[in-house]
Order: sequence, then structure tokens, then C-alpha cells
Amino acid sequence: MIIGQISQHLLRRYFLRLPHQARIARYRELVDVRWLTSVLEEIKPEILPEDLPETEMPQARTDAIQAPMPHYHQYRCLQGNPLSCQESATKEKARCEQCYFPALLPTGGQLIGKQGEYKIGHSIGRRGIGRLYQGVRLSSEESVVIQEYLLPERYFSPDEQRQCQESFTTLAGLALADGRVQDVRIVLPLEAIADLSGERCYLVTSAVDGQPTLNQYCANHGAFGSKAVLTMLNQVLQTLMFLHQQKFTLPAGQMQTGIVHGNLSLDSLLWVSDSKEQDSQGFVYLTDFALWERLFDPARVDREQPDFQDDLAALGRVAFFLLNGATLDNQGQLLKPHLDSNWPDVYAPLKQFILRLIGIEPAFASAEAARIALLAIPSAEETSHWESRNAELIPIKPAWYKRFIPILVIAVILATLGIFGWLLLRSQRPSYANIPLNLCCLKDIDAVPVGEYRYGIPASAYWYPLFRVAAEPSLEASPTLFEQLQATVPQMSLVPHVTGTSKDAIASVQSGHTDFAIVPLTAPLPADITSTIIAYDSLVPVVAFNYPKRTKGLPDALKGEISLSQLKQLYTGAVDNWQRISSLDLDVQRYWVSDPTAQEIFTQRLFQPGETLTTADAESSTSTFITTDGVDALPTLMMLRWILQDFENTTIGSIGIAPLSQVFGQCSVYPLALAENRQTVSPFVFNNGKAVGPGGDLCDRKGSYQPNAEALRSGMYPLAYPLAVIYPFDNSRSPIGKKVAELLLTQESQKYLRSRGMVSAYPLSDAQ
Repeated sequence: MIIGQISQHLLRRYFLRLPHQARIARYRELVDVRWLTSVLEEIKPEILPEDLPETEMPQARTDAIQAPMPHYHQYRCLQGNPLSCQESATKEKARCEQCYFPALLPTGGQLIGKQGEYKIGHSIGRRGIGRLYQGVRLSSEESVVIQEYLLPERYFSPDEQRQCQESFTTLAGLALADGRVQDVRIVLPLEAIADLSGERCYLVTSAVDGQPTLNQYCANHGAFGSKAVLTMLNQVLQTLMFLHQQKFTLPAGQMQTGIVHGNLSLDSLLWVSDSKEQDSQGFVYLTDFALWERLFDPARVDREQPDFQDDLAALGRVAFFLLNGATLDNQGQLLKPHLDSNWPDVYAPLKQFILRLIGIEPAFASAEAARIALLAIPSAEETSHWESRNAELIPIKPAWYKRFIPILVIAVILATLGIFGWLLLRSQRPSYANIPLNLCCLKDIDAVPVGEYRYGIPASAYWYPLFRVAAEPSLEASPTLFEQLQATVPQMSLVPHVTGTSKDAIASVQSGHTDFAIVPLTAPLPADITSTIIAYDSLVPVVAFNYPKRTKGLPDALKGEISLSQLKQLYTGAVDNWQRISSLDLDVQRYWVSDPTAQEIFTQRLFQPGETLTTADAESSTSTFITTDGVDALPTLMMLRWILQDFENTTIGSIGIAPLSQVFGQCSVYPLALAENRQTVSPFVFNNGKAVGPGGDLCDRKGSYQPNAEALRSGMYPLAYPLAVIYPFDNSRSPIGKKVAELLLTQESQKYLRSRGMVSAYPLSDAQ
């Protein structure tokens, strides 16, 4: 009884600390733990909202050892991932009524392609970045699989949708250039169909494409033993040899020698069994090539040009995960092959071979060289992870067990308290994807190209001062990041080229006028451009801060937050008095930062395509800002001063839009949290992880708060965006862009960017 009450108290406290979506996700994970089920059911009414839809009720854990990567963060799906939403489309509605993401295709619908007509069957789940359906080719009654890819409007403009659809139909498919048909365990598309009237594309494949992935198979059947992994590696290496060496024809007639899969993972390798027996021999098929999958990636972040070595490294990681039967350790951290403690008891020659595949040991020159080395591995008895672990368990005699029952009970109680204490502590600190430890300093990066290189940057970009290179160094000003970079690598010279907009900067890289550019990633990049994220920032709505003599200001009246719909009403002029959305009777004065790139990001995030603020030039006695329809564009510091000055006027309440990095460290304005879909996210948090609220005096607490790094990196704060180095997706061009990105990802560079108010690309400890 006492243990149950303690468990209820700790669990209740733990869950109530979590935000809405995280609370639901954690409930789903723990409800299947047998000894927690009854406790969770008892406190469920207190920790989950009463109006939780049935579709949001906790379900069984995903039948996989690796959770699917989340996509489309701008669609706030109640189920946590729009691709997994089970709401079906109808003739009347093609979108989910909750988040407006494209809904599932209705059963019984038809697709018309150039090769025939297809009837759409039931959904069979998501895989990678697409959704799968059963299908039938009507002319032959042949079973097929229909894979649906999406180009949702919040990520792809109409022009980008059309461009991706055209590329899809010209790239999705492979055939041997000499016309031969050969079964090499590859799921090849039968037909690629683009829905030119909407935002969907379809890939029709054979029925084998519906077979379980290695991710699913391993979850159902346990870790692979050494022999099973050796067999899997042999099969996939045979297929990769074929892909990497043969000459292929693409659908549009292009000839290409050697194809890189570029997307090998537990989810793109299918397990096709030759029998219904559980332990029967299976064959591994390759599917979901990066050649067409990458077209639909809503971020296309850190997408470097894949090469043959990437396929080998990805295959090595798959083998490592299969041997473990998991991708995460007991603490929820990604298993790392370079740590001996993360390896199961595995055949030593196989472990060394996998380390060479991954590249931790000297890498193989090709898939053919890897397979030759694989076949040279001497045979040994299979030693599976589960067998070795079970062999270490020592049977306990009942008599001995009964003598120590009191001790065991006490140990269980202490362990339970320890686990819940760990959960509570863990819930108070950010949880990040595993990122390899980057090099310390600029001087640690080698092979930097020699010569003079031009880089593009948008005009008036507020981040330009961090990356500029002065013609003559100033003795007074501290060196910028690029000046530090050039001092460390004197043989490289970086010359800025200021462009009109981010699109102009991207176009300058495409045309070869510049070698790379630094731009925010707010829309998909062209197919011939890739990127590496170097930092995160955000736009934030700000109002004047309270002070002791006048505490009843906008931060208190708004309770420290504002919704996106209210923000939109303010900036379109639909709301011109704060009394419409708060208790204060004040006229609204609107400002935004004069940086055109920041203005573009704001309108892109707040308005639907084709809907935007109406701007009009106005004559002014000063050239420091341009007045639009009721919205004043000002440099950030001037805007903050004007907002504070307006605060002294008892009839005006001002709001501004500014970059978070330029607001950080000041205390004249209060950054509002954004509320959307019953979830409120603050842009700033105190060092203990608690969100900054209207009652916190930031003037007296400098150094005790920081940007909400987790919310910005994950996209939970709706106006957040990454800053990236973009460079050509072309090996014939200089690799300077990729090398500059490496330099900017060193711990030295990341500390510099963080000191300027930005959020580092990966978590940095206080010691770094």
C-alpha cells in the first residue's frame, strides 16, 4: 500500500511537470510496463486532459527498435507525427481537421498512371518519409504497394511543389542500361505518378515492398546472432556491388554509371522470408533510394552529397544495431559503435569488420573489397546477444531466495525511488539527439582549401556582423568569427558578396558567382544545393517590460504569452486595441525589425501562401526606417527604445518582432511565449529549466537565463529557424563551403555564436 502511494505521488509529480505532448508520449511509453499499468490508470484522469480524443489515447509502442524520425513540425498533430495520423480523406475534405496535414488516401480510390490504373487499398503504415497503401493494378489484378509522398504547403510553395514533382517523375526508377532484367534484391519502382493538381506524389512498386523492414523484424524476433548478421551483410554487399558498378538508365533517359543508395537504414532494408517458419532463411531487399526520397525531405538539413563510402558506413551501423537488438541503451541514449561497452558479446572478427564498414577502423575502398574481406572471415559458432546474456544468469534456489525476501523488498523500494528520481531529474534537462563530439578548435581542422573564396549573405542580414571580414582590422573591435578563422588559416581568404535576399544568395551559389552562402533554412533548397546547420535563432514578439512603479503592463495582461492567430490579427490591423485580446485599453503600435530577411521569415511563418502584409512606401524625414501599413520597420536597438518610450505613454501599447539573439541579454522588453494547440513555449528559460515568466526581473537576473535551446532546435517554438552554410551539391566545385561548415561547427566557433545570443547547433556543456 505504502509503495503504491509513493509511486502514485512520484508519477503524478513527474507527469505534471511535462508539457502536453510530452506527457502523452511518456504515458504511452510507460503504460505498457506491467508493474506501472495499474498505478498509471489510477492517476490518468489527473495527468491527461479530459477532452483527449480517442485517436490520442495511449497506444502500444511502435513495433520497431528505432523510432521513426519526426517530420513536418509546423503541423501540430495531436498524435505527435502527422505521417502517422489515421484520419482518412474524403471527397469533401482532404486534410486532417485538427492540424490540416494531408489526410490518408480513402480506401477504394483510384490512381491513373502512364502504365495503367491502380486501386488504392488499406493503409499499411508509414515508412521513412512516406505512407504505404495496399494496391491492385486493375488490368492484371496484380498486387502492388503504393507509396505516397507529400509536399505540404507549409513547407513547399506551389513552384517548389511543381519542381519536386517534375524531378520525381524523372528520377524515381532504375533500369540497366543494356536492357537486362536481373533480380539483385532491389525494390524497383514500377511507375512514378505526380498529382499535379495537389501536393502528393505516388510510387507504385511490387508487393514485396510491403514486407517488414529489418527495424520491424528485429523488434518481433529479437537481436540477430553473428551468423544472421554475416548472412545479411553478404547479401547487401552483393547488391551494393551491383549498384555501385553497373550502368543505369533513369526514367528521363539519363545514363549514369554507379548508383549510391544514400538512404540505407533499418527502415530501407526489407526482410523477405522464404517460408512461414520463424527462424527460416530470409533475403534482404533494398528500397527507398535517396535519389527520389530526398526530394520530399521538408528540411534537407546536413544533406551532403552521398558517396559509396556512405552506403558502407550506413550498412555497418545497421549491423551494429541488429546485433544489439536495439538502437538505444538503458538510459535512452543512442548506442555508439566506437564504445566497447555498447557492443554485445559478438564474434571478434565480425566486430572488427563492422568497425571497418563504419569507418572507425581503416575503411574499405569499395563494396567489392568489403565483401572479399567478409568472405575471408573464418566460421565460428553463432553467439547471439540474447544467448550470451542468458548464459550469464545464475539459477537461484528457492530456499536461498526466501531467506532474503526482506532484503529484496527493501532493494526494490529503493530502486523504485531511484528510478523515479532519475526520471524527474531527466525531465528537467533537455533531451537531444545524439551528436558526435566535434573538434575543439579551428586549428584542429585540416585540409582547408587554399585561395580566395566568395561567400553570399543577404543584404542587411542581422547576422552579417558575426561573419564579416573587415578590410582593415580594428584595434578596438573584437575580431569576428571569420576574422578569427582567417587568422587561424591565413592561406584562405574569404570575400563577402552581399545579395538582395536569401533566394539571391542561393542563386549566387548555383550560378558559381559565390562558393557558399550563409542563410536561414526556411524553405527546401534546390536539388543542386546542400547545407549544414551551424546555429539556431528565432524571431520573437516583444512588449515593454514591467517595472515596480507600473506593474500592470502588457506582460501581465497577456499572462506572458500570445497565440499565433492573435499575432496575425495584430499585424494585419484586425486588432487595433489591446482590449480585444487582454484587459488593457491601449492602442496597438506595431514594429518589426528592418532586416528584409527577418521580415520574410515572419510573413512566411505567420501567413498562408499568397496571404501577406500589404506594404506601401511612405515618405519620412529619416532614412533609418520604412513605414508600411501601420508597421514601422526599425533596426533592433532603435525598435526596443521606441517600444520603451511608448510604454511611458498611457494610451499606447507597442509590440515588436525581433531576432531572439538580439533581444537576449537586455531587459527593456519582455519576449512573449507563443501558444499554439494548447501548448505554450517560452523563448527563454532560467538555468534550472523553468520558463521565464512576466514576474521574473531579467535586469537583476542576467546570466541566470538563456534561450530555450531545446525548443529552438526541435522547432517547438513556431518562429524558430536554423542558420546554415549552403554549398553546391557538386564534386566538381570547390569543397570550401563544406570545410567552412566544419570550421564553424568546432566547439570554439559554437561558443562564439552562443556568446552572441544564438543557440549552438548541438548541446554544449558549461565546461566547453
